[in-house]
Amino acid sequence: MTALFLDTGVLVSSTTGRERNAVNLVFSSGSELVTNEYAIKEMRRVLLHTFDMTQEDIGLAVDRIRQYCRVLPSPSAEACRKIVIDDHSDRPIVAGALAAHAMLITYDRKLLAQAKRYVRTATP
Repeated sequence: MTALFLDTGVLVSSTTGRERNAVNLVFSSGSELVTNEYAIKEMRRVLLHTFDMTQEDIGLAVDRIRQYCRVLPSPSAEACRKIVIDDHSDRPIVAGALAAHAMLITYDRKLLAQAKRYVRTATP
């Protein structure tokens, strides 16, 4: 069975309810769900600054993600340098999916196209 690496946008959507049906399909897929500490950190930042969530609610959201996903450490700078894509902030996401031997799940169309050089990709 293919592992699915969830990027920041998918993690945020699972928390905020945006795109809930698509995210529910991913969570009920039966596949191993994977993310990394980098994506968790980004999720915290987005929930705080974009959705104005409290630290307590963000902590609960992170705990929920950790229940459903295997959370890998953030990739090394060396691993990220090997990923050549336009948005440098997405390098740790692609490096994480590559390290996990997982399909990258993202809403980001540009990332979908560019990450295909390294991993399989799909939208939720």
